[in-house]
Amino acid sequence: MTRKMKSKDEEGLEDEASLLPQTYDDHSSVPRRRSTPWPVSLFLPPGGRRRVSLRKLLAVVIGVVLAFKLLLNIRPVVLFQADGPQELVTIQEELPTTTLDSEEPASTATPLDHEEPPPPPPPPPPKPRIPKKKQKANNSDLSVPPHYTDLRQQIYSLPQHNYSLPFPEGANGRYVKFSSQVRELGWNNVLNDVLMNAHLAYRSNRAYVFTDHEWLMRHYPWPPEVAHEDPPLTPMAALMSGPAVGGEWPEGTKRQSQNQNQSTVVEVEAPPPPRAVSSTWFDLVCPPHKRRILNTSDVKPWQRWDMQARSGREVFDIWLLLLTDRASLDNVTNPNPIPTAGLGSDPTIEDPAPPPNGQPKDEEEESSEEYEDEGNDNCLEIVSGSREEDMFPQVFDLWLWGTPRILDLWEEFKTGPISTGLGASPIVERCVQRNMHLFSRHLRVGEQEDLEALERRQVLTTVEQDPLERALAVHVRRGDYKQACSELANWNSTFYSWNQLPFLPDRFTPPPYPGDHVSGQNSEENVQIYLEHCLPDDEAIVRKVESSRIDWEMEMGYLPKDFNPDAEDGTTSHYLETLFLLTNERDPVWLGQLQSQFSSKGGGWKNVVISSLEIVYDDAQEKSVGLAVDMDLARRAAVFIGNGWSSFTSNILHRRLVDGKSHISNRFF
Repeated sequence: MTRKMKSKDEEGLEDEASLLPQTYDDHSSVPRRRSTPWPVSLFLPPGGRRRVSLRKLLAVVIGVVLAFKLLLNIRPVVLFQADGPQELVTIQEELPTTTLDSEEPASTATPLDHEEPPPPPPPPPPKPRIPKKKQKANNSDLSVPPHYTDLRQQIYSLPQHNYSLPFPEGANGRYVKFSSQVRELGWNNVLNDVLMNAHLAYRSNRAYVFTDHEWLMRHYPWPPEVAHEDPPLTPMAALMSGPAVGGEWPEGTKRQSQNQNQSTVVEVEAPPPPRAVSSTWFDLVCPPHKRRILNTSDVKPWQRWDMQARSGREVFDIWLLLLTDRASLDNVTNPNPIPTAGLGSDPTIEDPAPPPNGQPKDEEEESSEEYEDEGNDNCLEIVSGSREEDMFPQVFDLWLWGTPRILDLWEEFKTGPISTGLGASPIVERCVQRNMHLFSRHLRVGEQEDLEALERRQVLTTVEQDPLERALAVHVRRGDYKQACSELANWNSTFYSWNQLPFLPDRFTPPPYPGDHVSGQNSEENVQIYLEHCLPDDEAIVRKVESSRIDWEMEMGYLPKDFNPDAEDGTTSHYLETLFLLTNERDPVWLGQLQSQFSSKGGGWKNVVISSLEIVYDDAQEKSVGLAVDMDLARRAAVFIGNGWSSFTSNILHRRLVDGKSHISNRFF
C-alpha cells in the first residue's frame, strides 16, 4: 500500500497543528485534534482554517468575560518604602472571589464597593532636563564634573600600599578607619574632622584611613543631573596634600609614646609612624572579618565618659587610650572572631585581590601572633552611634568644635606633623599660579600707574616678589548666611573652633540671654549684636578693612606709630594695595557698589580682586576645588579678615598660624 506524499504546505500545517493541545472524543479513546482557537487560526495558511462550533465559541467568550471580571476585583495598594527615598511602590492585593468547588459563593463585599475606584498609580518621574554628558579626556569641559583617573592611580600606587612592608605597615600593620567621620557637609566641616582624626591616628601609631570627600549636593559646583555619583565624590588628595592623604611625613617626624596617664608625650627611636592609606587598601588588608569595631555610642554618652562635660584634652586622651591600650578597648567592645590560619581558613571568605605592590604572605607566615589572638585590634574601625542617641556622632563633634573646650588642643595640634605637613594639592597649586597675575596687574605701566610712581615706592616686580604679600583678603559670606546668622544669634553661639583663640585681637563674648528668654529665641537687641559681626553691612565691611590695614601697617612699621587715620586725605602711601574679596555673592550690582567704596575710601585700593567673578579655572578639576583655591590665596595674604562663626575662616586661620603669620594679621568682623 503506497503512502500519499504530502505537499510542503500540508507538512507545515501538520507541524503547526501538532503544537496545539490534544483532547479525546466523548465516545472514543482515540485522540482528536482540538479546534484551533480563533487567534491561532488567523496565522494558519489558507485552507488550513478549521470550523469552530458555536458551543465552543460561546465558551471562549464566557471565559474572557469571567477573566475580565476577575481582574476588576484586584485593587492596587500603594505603600511607602520604609527606608531611602519615599518612592511609591504598587503591589497587587487579591480579594476573595467565588470558587467553582465551593457550596456558597465567598463574599466579595468590601468598604470600597460603593466608593470611587482608586486613582491610577503615579506616572514615572520625568527624565532629567539636562542629559548626562561625557567629560573630555583632558577634563576641559567645565559644564561636566571631572574624572580623576590619573590621581586615583597615583593613590592606588602609594608605596605604603604594600603587604610586605614591616610593622607597623603592611599585612601586619596597625590601622584605624573613622567611619563616623562627617560626610555630606561643607568641605570645611569635613576638613576639621579629617585633620583631628588624622592627628589622633598619628598619636596612636596607627595608619589613618582616608576616603573620598562626599559632597552635600547644594555645595557641589554642578547640578545633580550631571553628577557621576550620588553623592558626588572628589578624592581628598585633589583638595589638599600632606600626611592626612597619604603623603610622606615631614622630615624628622618620629613615633610617639605616652606615659600611663597619657599626659606626657615621648618621642621613640623607632621606625617612623605608619603612613595614611586609602579606604580601598584598608578593605584589602583589613577585610570585614578582621576588623575590631568601636561604636561611638559605647564611649561618648554621659553614663560612659560623658564627653560633653570634658575638655578637648580629656576627650582626646580618652580616645587615645582606647586606640593604644588593649585592655581599655576590651572594656567597651567585643572583638569580632578572627580566623587563626590566615584568610583562606574560612571557606565563606574570599581572599582579597593582590595589592599593587608586593604579595600577601604565605599562610604559614599569616598565622602570626596577631591572628592567634581573637582580641586583635590591628584593624580598628570606629562607627557612628544612632543619631537618636547622639545628633553629632563623631569622635570630635560639633559640641566640641563650637565651644572653647577645643582650645586646649591647639598647641599640640598646631605643631604636630598633620598640621605642619598640610599643603595645597597639585591641582590647587596650579590654579593658584594661573591666577596670581590678578594680584599684580596694577603694577603694570599704564594709564593709572606711571613708571615714576612705581620707582618712588620701590615696588619689586620680579618673580621673587609674592604679590599676595601686599594683599588683604576678606571673607564676605552671603547667601545662606542670612538665615544662619539669625539662628546663631537665637542660640547665643560662640565663635567656631580656632576662631576662639584668646590671643587673637578680635574676640566675641556672647551677650547674656534675657531673663525671660525661651530656648532658641534671643532678644532683638542681642540678635542685632550678632548681625553686626556675622552679617555686616557695606559700611561696616569698609570700616573693618580700612582699620585692619592701618593696624597691620603700623605694627609692621610701614606707617608711623602716631599715624592718625582720621587725618587720611588720600595721599597716604600704603604698603597693602590689593584687596581680595572672597565671597559667594555673584550680584554684579552689589559687588560693583562695594568695589567703588573701596576705591574711593581713604588712600584707596589700587587693585580689587573678586573671587566669584575673576578666578579662572582651566579645567573641571580646578573648578571642583575652587573653594580650596580661595582658601590657599587667603592663607598667603598679608592680612586676613574672616567671619568668626565660619569653618572656612577657621581653617584658613589654622594654616596662617602654622605658617607663622602675626596675630594682628588675623581679624574678625
